[in-house]
Amino acid sequence: MSSVPLPLLWLCGPSGVGKSSVGWEVFTQLSRDGVRTAFVDGDQISLCHPVPEASGQRIRARSLAAMWPHLRAEGAQCVVLSSWVNTFEEVRACTALLPDAALTLCRLRVDPAELEERFLKRGWRPDLVAGAIAEAADLDRGDLPGLRVDTDGLGVAEVARIVRERAGGWPGAVPAATPSGSVPRPPDPPVDAAPAPVLWFSGATAVGKSAVGYEVFTQIFRAGVRAAYVDVKQLGALRPGTGSHRLQARNLAAVWAGYRAEGARCLIVSGEGDSDDTVRGYAELLPGTAMTVCRLHAGPATLAERVARRGAGEGPALPGDQLRGLDSAALRRAAERAARDAAALDRAGAGDLRIDTDGRSAQEVAAQVRALLPGTWADLSRS
Repeated sequence: MSSVPLPLLWLCGPSGVGKSSVGWEVFTQLSRDGVRTAFVDGDQISLCHPVPEASGQRIRARSLAAMWPHLRAEGAQCVVLSSWVNTFEEVRACTALLPDAALTLCRLRVDPAELEERFLKRGWRPDLVAGAIAEAADLDRGDLPGLRVDTDGLGVAEVARIVRERAGGWPGAVPAATPSGSVPRPPDPPVDAAPAPVLWFSGATAVGKSAVGYEVFTQIFRAGVRAAYVDVKQLGALRPGTGSHRLQARNLAAVWAGYRAEGARCLIVSGEGDSDDTVRGYAELLPGTAMTVCRLHAGPATLAERVARRGAGEGPALPGDQLRGLDSAALRRAAERAARDAAALDRAGAGDLRIDTDGRSAQEVAAQVRALLPGTWADLSRS
């Protein structure tokens, strides 16, 4: 492990305050300026359910610590983390696993009326607004140290500027980007353990990989089976530079090892529209698993409709969604690329399963997927 401290900006605050949006804007600003910056959304590295509520922060901390050497090896010069936290004890427990991190903690806050307005405007899970307001009140009453930035009436770019300014021009002088490629290998599973089933969703952009994958995950854990979910795109935000399957695969293996240690019995992955060869490269880093690749398919008209809806901001706001906010011409080009990719995957016969999603909800598609899965998945609920 390097002895040179790696700057870590931890943005915290209640649900809906804008942690991910502001964190992604800081990440974008720095990477645009040539600083090799990593972004991690804490929510995306702790999706292992059902577990006791107190376990969530521990899982999050262990996942970040497992990813940390991979970010170092790929030449990260600073890391932006968007993640909730309730107490400073939780912060200390996390940073104890990151001895070479130079932490800056910043809490974002907003008045209750504007927090509610933001929740309702995004049009997703408005039922969570009361809990978010209560969470914000608890944080205001608490004694969490570090910076505090009020975001009322401010845009995302302005908040990002204020955060960096109040943090002394964060990240300040950064270490040189020195990719090494050398990282520790995740522990192998016990030799007598049965292979853990992995369900990998592939397909073209906007075909519904995340929506269907998360729905399958939700159905499984609500049945009482401890399951894990990962969107691989959320494990490789490191710029400037091109996307790295190597980083995503290493981080997937590291995060899964932690979930497995927490008792997860299966893994659902929202992958990308890649070839079977690419998916096999990920599978090689997941020893002790049995992978099933489910390719989702949709026709050009359906893909165009879904691309347009994402561009308009519908659905959950995932950090770095490249469709959100694009103009109509750019969205049309994205839909055309998605249709070409879908056709190419169809010609190649990619995946173990092929599921048509035209005119169907995520719940309907998820039900069909589960009905077609190998017997190991059905065995989960019986063992």
